[in-house]
Amino acid sequence: MLDWTLISLGLLAALATSLVLAIAVKVWQAGRRSGGTVDTLHHKIRGLEADLRVAQRAADDAVNERQALTGQLNDTAAELAALRDETARQQDLVRKLTAEMQHECRKTAELRKELADRAEEMVRTHVQLRDVKTELDVSQVGSDVVIDQIERLTRERDDLNTMVEALRRELELKSRDPERSGLRRDLLVDH
Repeated sequence: MLDWTLISLGLLAALATSLVLAIAVKVWQAGRRSGGTVDTLHHKIRGLEADLRVAQRAADDAVNERQALTGQLNDTAAELAALRDETARQQDLVRKLTAEMQHECRKTAELRKELADRAEEMVRTHVQLRDVKTELDVSQVGSDVVIDQIERLTRERDDLNTMVEALRRELELKSRDPERSGLRRDLLVDH
């Protein structure tokens, strides 16, 4: 690219030089025909040479500027290559992080499902535990009722036994003297 730039600037300088020379020749020929003086002709040639020097300086400045821009272009190209490398590295990192994030999302989803299953199992267990507690409470109440009934029946039995004992004693007392009691001996039952 630098070679083409230099070639184009060289051609531009050669064109400017040949143009100045062509104009100088035409001016010289015109001055000869018109009968102009040599001083006028020299004056025009000097003006043209000054224009040529200005054009050559402009061409040299353009070449220098082109070389500076070429240097900047090379620096920018190197920086662009470095940025492309960094971009590729960042893209690799993004791909890697994306893959890791997807993996972690899958793991999180699995853990959430497992947690939901465990929570559901805990609810079931809690319900079963409450049912068992209710059954135990009912059994306890039933046991208390049965114990109360047993105690009541035991008291009644004791009361009945006490009454039976009292009646036996009374019977024994009356059975010793059947006429006083008004009972007949043949109706008494032996125990």
